[in-house]
Amino acid sequence: MNTLIILLDGAADEKIPELGGRTPLESIDKQFIDSIATQGDFGTTDGRPYTHLFLLEFFTGQPLQTPRGLVEALGLGVPVEPHHVAYRFSPVRMTDGGIEWVYRVSREMNDELQQCVVKNLDVLGDLNPKLYFYEDGRGVMTVDTDHVQQFPNPPAPVSGNGTSLGEFKKFITGIAKELDGLTVMPWGGGAITNVDRPRAVDPAKDMVVISKSPSALGVAGLLNLRRRVVDNMWSGFQEAFRLLKTSNVFMHVEETDDISHRLAPDQKVSLLKEVDDLLVENMDRMLGYKVAFVVDHGTSSLTGQHLKMPVPYAVGEVARPCQRTVRFSETAVKHRPLGDLMTSILDH
Repeated sequence: MNTLIILLDGAADEKIPELGGRTPLESIDKQFIDSIATQGDFGTTDGRPYTHLFLLEFFTGQPLQTPRGLVEALGLGVPVEPHHVAYRFSPVRMTDGGIEWVYRVSREMNDELQQCVVKNLDVLGDLNPKLYFYEDGRGVMTVDTDHVQQFPNPPAPVSGNGTSLGEFKKFITGIAKELDGLTVMPWGGGAITNVDRPRAVDPAKDMVVISKSPSALGVAGLLNLRRRVVDNMWSGFQEAFRLLKTSNVFMHVEETDDISHRLAPDQKVSLLKEVDDLLVENMDRMLGYKVAFVVDHGTSSLTGQHLKMPVPYAVGEVARPCQRTVRFSETAVKHRPLGDLMTSILDH
């Protein structure tokens, strides 16, 4: 029986006053998702600070620490040679009080930021930098060096101006001077020579990973899993339903995390409901298969920060809607270690 695993990225949350002191997952009746939690195996597993760390452990059963920049470079097909370091970069705003990560970038702002970044690349000339943008001012950078500079990691803001930017200082601050504080910050750097090539657990080796995120696609690339790149979750689900007939499928819903970082709990609730409605509309395409829901970490809709917390999962065979007695949320009592979760889902 093939299985569709759906990652609701950052869907866990803290209790939101405007939702009556409930989390977004607790606040809504989710016909399809709650049916799986009611009829199947429902519990919590171990959250991880970032999606790629969750997925590496989920797919391999091992707690791996492969750097985010290297994972995303692999996801984008960026060549990373020995003596190269790959960084993820993200938009930030530098102020007198420190550094804030920027999650809303308009098309005009994105174009202006890209142009200014390229214009200032000559400052890093000795490092022979190469840039690969993908969306919202984000992307991957590779440089010719053996030294990995330690930068702050999102989403936590950085207070004060004591952050060491090393050889990148003039590059980062030069862009900020031209764009009224807006610039890019490299982070999560890694070199290919320091990374083992892990293997997915046996039951997951035929799985297809569907995502628009270089992070999830990069994990799949690192593990030699098949990949499908999509523009958004709507097109991703259509591809997932089609592929479920012949293989196990992993579908990544990144949008839930993006909305959380933008401090929009009402939009998070609406998106979760939209995911559930889409699954109800396509229930006939999943009858006779298994569906699992997993969450990689919590993301606060109040602060935009990632939350260290147990996260829910559920898995069961798809059947006609039942009387729902369980709500898929952060409240499950049963706990299963993340390293065992993939095998448990596929063997359920």
